[in-house]
Amino acid sequence: MPIIQFTSQDMAEIRFAYSPQIEIVSSYVVYSKSVVDGRFRSWIEETREGLQSVDLPYMRDLILNRPYIPDFLTPTPMTTREPIEELFQTMLETPEDIVRNNILSSIEYSGESEIRQQFLAYPRESLFCLVEELRLYWQRALARHWSRINAVLEGDILYRARRLALEGVSGLFEDLSPVISLQPGQIVISKPAATKVLCARDTSLHGDGVQLVPVVFSKASIMWQIDSEWRPMLVYSARGAGLWWQPQLLYESNQALELTLGTGRASVLQALITPLSTGELAHKLQVSSGAISQHLGRLNEAGLVEPHRSGKRVYYQLTERGEGLLALFN
Repeated sequence: MPIIQFTSQDMAEIRFAYSPQIEIVSSYVVYSKSVVDGRFRSWIEETREGLQSVDLPYMRDLILNRPYIPDFLTPTPMTTREPIEELFQTMLETPEDIVRNNILSSIEYSGESEIRQQFLAYPRESLFCLVEELRLYWQRALARHWSRINAVLEGDILYRARRLALEGVSGLFEDLSPVISLQPGQIVISKPAATKVLCARDTSLHGDGVQLVPVVFSKASIMWQIDSEWRPMLVYSARGAGLWWQPQLLYESNQALELTLGTGRASVLQALITPLSTGELAHKLQVSSGAISQHLGRLNEAGLVEPHRSGKRVYYQLTERGEGLLALFN
């Protein structure tokens, strides 16, 4: 049962980010499982068609051999806006001593293999082969879905940030994961039989804070990364992870809510169970962006939704009043 020691300074330095590279790793674990997770069944079937007759030996060797995944595969994200090709380039530039140290840890946890020995002997060339596989997998499995996955991840961060602001650190960690509990000066990660904890030794944050990273392709698993080369990171399952696959889903008519708000505004309010941008709302509800903007303006005036800027995009989310109204009519 890993224990993470922290100080008050660490809790003041909690930050949020996510990364398509970490989503690649976590989704490949889900994709490769012999038992299909029902939430991802359609995506798995689609991805198997896209990867038919494609072999990914480097990914298979380094990602599937738990409980350790080399840290250079999952560097801690510091932003939510780094393009995937920049992430790949950063991986290619990983210092050779870090690559070798990570591979030695992989051998310690899971034993030797031909590919791991190749990484020790030729780290730069092996990284190139690995990145080529990651790029192919990204293009065939995740790239066309990223905008929807991104919306779920943004929504999770908005929710967590609001919870942190209103309820403090204890409120934030209360529902972060069923295998995480916050105790005085400690984050404790339990390990149920169905849960894998990656990098399972105890550690301390030493005032450096921690990066909280949501992923869509996860269930109860927790990934804790403590390599000194990167900022400490805790990866957890995002809220609403099962909602991303059906972007065209139109919510069932709620006549009482429609009579109260009007059909258009009721549809927008229900769609914002997951925070979305104006364009994403228009695409989901199949109406013009102008109409969505008008509805959002009225809902914002009523205190039911609020905007939040992330980079160049503005996302709308339900306020507590908006959540309460939906709960009242459901």
